[in-house]
Amino acid sequence: MFTRALLAFIALPGLVAFVAPLLIAWPDVQDGSFRWIALVPLLTGVFLLLWCVRDVYVTGKGTLAPWDPPRRLVVAGPYHVSRNPMYIAVSLVLVGWAIGFRSWVLLLYAVTVMVAFHLRVVFSEEPWLARTHKDEWKRYAARVPRWVFPSRKALRLACLSVALALPVAGLIYEAYADARDAREFPPPGILVDVGGRRLHLICIGEGEPIVLFESSGWGSALSSPAVRERVATRTRVCSYDRPGTGWSDAGQGVASVASLARDLAVLQDRAKLRAPFVIVAASIGGLTAEMFAREFPERVAGLVFVDAASSLSLPLLASRPGTVTAAACTASTLAHFGLVRLLDPLNIGEDSEDARRAAAIAYNTRAWGQTCAMARGLSASQQEFDRAPPLPDDIPLIVLSASSATDLLPSRLERFVSAETLSAGMRGTHQQLAKRSTRGTWQMVPASTHLIGNSQPDAVADAVLQLLDDIR
Repeated sequence: MFTRALLAFIALPGLVAFVAPLLIAWPDVQDGSFRWIALVPLLTGVFLLLWCVRDVYVTGKGTLAPWDPPRRLVVAGPYHVSRNPMYIAVSLVLVGWAIGFRSWVLLLYAVTVMVAFHLRVVFSEEPWLARTHKDEWKRYAARVPRWVFPSRKALRLACLSVALALPVAGLIYEAYADARDAREFPPPGILVDVGGRRLHLICIGEGEPIVLFESSGWGSALSSPAVRERVATRTRVCSYDRPGTGWSDAGQGVASVASLARDLAVLQDRAKLRAPFVIVAASIGGLTAEMFAREFPERVAGLVFVDAASSLSLPLLASRPGTVTAAACTASTLAHFGLVRLLDPLNIGEDSEDARRAAAIAYNTRAWGQTCAMARGLSASQQEFDRAPPLPDDIPLIVLSASSATDLLPSRLERFVSAETLSAGMRGTHQQLAKRSTRGTWQMVPASTHLIGNSQPDAVADAVLQLLDDIR
């Protein structure tokens, strides 16, 4: 009897609740990326499932399998509260896996299994129980709800309570996480007032001209540490966080590229950074770098674009402004309820201090608010580039392109946008940008990802040092 019960457990809930979900999430299982908050529903479900198995075996004198059902109607223990606690237990386990691995596929699998459970109960199990146990089943079904709620009114009240409680819980969680991150990761540099807002600035090394780093969209003043440290052996190196990113204060509701360039100009004045300096721009930071060089050419000694965006690639980014803005601002709203942290769309994880710091920088509400603000300012940015003076035709300029599209887009976004297509389009604009200066050069960095400063830091450092030598 025990052997049959064990085999039934392995064949049914074991397969549905454990084997199938782990196979679906196998890449994440291998990476070891699991959010431990998911243990709450997961362990609750496992405990409830084992309790049901025990009651079916001991009280019901049977197994979970339809080919060896319990001989007696089980009405005690969890079956005293719900007619189907085993299915509730399996559902809790599946929800736990979905939360733990931050998987929409697992969540869809869980919902599908729940619907299948309900249909099986209504059209198969309950009619069989009614025929088998007759009056005993009628009395039991009259006093115990099918799932948990004794009436539709109770179900509606429960759903309303959850609908109200979840957003409040999300707001509390996000506030707690933000305060925790602020304590664990204080700003490593200084905060410079630029007119009612503060921008975070870090400078290392000595010498001139100053080399200023403009980080990528999800980067910070700490990005590309190997590049900054190597260049700092030759001259002074500064890096900063744009409004809403890193440790800088939140920006405005709409962020255009001209406003970001003005912020940089004010930062330079307030922090007394001696001009002209060399700007090293990565990814989206190239927009600010180009606008700054066009609006304040006397302050720029040279430019290094590291697989960076420019006015030439802006049409690629703004081809569907409504869709981009809707997606970015929806994500910003979700960030206020802690959902971005829970979903981890950039696959950062929390397995090290560096990963926790990166998550703290990338997933706070300021960062996603700035993403929304920049999306809302795409059209204005395009118009500002059209009105701005041209890039000086003799400015020292080195443009680097990545050899692959890796790290260009979050993996979950690649389902909707082809990173390879976007990367190829940007590579063409890089070559065009280099031709805009009589002192411009372009090169592709072998074996590099979009974040060349991380994948091939020596290539970026060599380009910066080469440009410094040319200027001097």
